[in-house]
Amino acid sequence: MDDGTFIDEHGDRRLRDTEMILPVVVGTCAWWLGKKASDTVTHRWTVYLKAANNEDISHIVQKVTFELHHTFNNPHRVVLQPPYEVTEQGWGEFDINITLSFTPDSREKDVSILHRLKLYENESTPNTTKKPVMSEVYEELVFSEPVEAFHRRIASTMPRPAPELSCQPYTSQYDEREELDKLKECRSRVSAMVSDVRKDFEGVR
Repeated sequence: MDDGTFIDEHGDRRLRDTEMILPVVVGTCAWWLGKKASDTVTHRWTVYLKAANNEDISHIVQKVTFELHHTFNNPHRVVLQPPYEVTEQGWGEFDINITLSFTPDSREKDVSILHRLKLYENESTPNTTKKPVMSEVYEELVFSEPVEAFHRRIASTMPRPAPELSCQPYTSQYDEREELDKLKECRSRVSAMVSDVRKDFEGVR
């Protein structure tokens, strides 16, 4: 009798045709230092990762690693518990690689997200010390055919709010259903484009 599971090559029982989705937000929050700024330090900034709904995800995520620019002392920053954030000071923008490592029972590979530190709004917007420059991106991490025991543990875990980020008041609120609808619409457009290309190709043949 098919119970909807299968054994993978490592001997783990997985759920067939099942997806777990973990919506997260990665971002940076940068404060201009104003009169306290110098040639080498113009901003204090924070890079962070959080659940889109601000829930604690430490039962899924074992650690988050932030790879800063190599000129920083100890550019390889590992955060083992929420809030998942690193705060530094500097003057330049650069790409930050953010790697999520999941709990061992997930049997999932690490996932990396690249996010650029943003210090300035744009050329026409003057610097201000009254509010930070925010840069956020919504991402969805998909666990395809997850390990059954992992899926059962996550499903039985009661949600709880995560500790607040240092820049929590300035972060955006995300409606997961709205974001999912946007993704579905994008996927539909891509599918339609692929279908059109196939028809054109078949017409040429």
